[in-house]
Amino acid sequence: MMISFLGAMSCVGASGILVESKGTRLVLDYGTKPRETPPKFPLPVENPTAVLLSHAHLDHSGALPILTKKYSTPVYSLDINKELVELLLEDSIKVSREEGYELPFSSFDVERTVKNFVDVRYNKKIKIGNFDVTFFDAGHIPGSSMIFLESEKTNLLYTGDFNVNSTRLIEGCEKDLPKVKNLIIESTYSDRDHPERVREEKEMVRIVDETVSNGEPVLIAAFAVGRSQEVLLILYSYGINYPVYLDGMAKKATTIINKYKNLLRDENSFEEALDFVTFVEPKNRKKLIKQPCVIITTSGMLNGGPVTYYLKKLHKREKSSLILTGWQIENTPGRILLETGKFIDGKEEFEVKMNVNRLDFSAHAGRKELFNFIEKLNPDKIFCIHGDHTQEFAEELRNKGFEAFAPIANNRVFKIE
Repeated sequence: MMISFLGAMSCVGASGILVESKGTRLVLDYGTKPRETPPKFPLPVENPTAVLLSHAHLDHSGALPILTKKYSTPVYSLDINKELVELLLEDSIKVSREEGYELPFSSFDVERTVKNFVDVRYNKKIKIGNFDVTFFDAGHIPGSSMIFLESEKTNLLYTGDFNVNSTRLIEGCEKDLPKVKNLIIESTYSDRDHPERVREEKEMVRIVDETVSNGEPVLIAAFAVGRSQEVLLILYSYGINYPVYLDGMAKKATTIINKYKNLLRDENSFEEALDFVTFVEPKNRKKLIKQPCVIITTSGMLNGGPVTYYLKKLHKREKSSLILTGWQIENTPGRILLETGKFIDGKEEFEVKMNVNRLDFSAHAGRKELFNFIEKLNPDKIFCIHGDHTQEFAEELRNKGFEAFAPIANNRVFKIE
């Protein structure tokens, strides 16, 4: 096989990998760096045979229409991703126009991309050109996959984004994997471990209890796909009996995920949690901020979505609370707020006097899990991507006796056997 890395080198975003063998050209993910304006894309690819999509998040799927509009490329992925990708791509077009730039594709191209999806199932081997391909559950979000490629002489496992631990929403990744010779692994949290999950859950519940008891609303900023549903399940699991509302793109994402309950850890709990949440209509937002309640809304890094409306209305209220539920990428409004105490998004700037908290409900493997995963697989070669510290991670792996690489722009093509 020949591997050409197209993006996500020494950074998070614009994931894309070309894998070639005897004329078959498979692209593993083709995403954007959606936190940049305008977003960056992976390096171009000529005449791909197919795209193998690990999951729906835009940093892995956001550039798919560039390929499908030019080559009508089939996209192999779990069935849920067809609907989630359409939702996220259409939103990316909307956001681009609001921010004054045009993406290199249209809604028509998104429609064509969706029509090119080919459904696959976990643990079922399929043949694509000169490769045997198997998708394994990655435990990241519903429908996320690790992708295993086999050619005549060698094999390759691409983790995509993965999580070894179960969450309230889904089970952790597949543990019973084949013998892996070559591993391409995400490195998002290679430099740090996550705090204990139960502790983070209890802290969120404490903040909610305290804030609502003071007669104020709690604003929970969360990613539309995966995180919003996880937060909802946490609140339900702890028996929160306050009014809970869901707003923004998380509403549509939740509706889609509910259609694929077979991918969830506990179908019944998800159904019951949906009964205890109310979807918000935009015309009702003004009423919500006048009552003690919980509002789960997008976006998770405060860069757009209904969360900005709520912040404008609530930022002076010291007894109300804002909970950020994940990592805040540098230069996003969420990160700027944590560092300065101000909300700044290019259009608005104001001091936030609310009680601001950042909790960690990550759906990625942490540092210890990454090392344990690698040591269990014991691959011949390792390629570290999708992280800000891939060089350091690869060096640590070499010190442990592994043959490890961190691709960069001028060293991104490798032959593997």
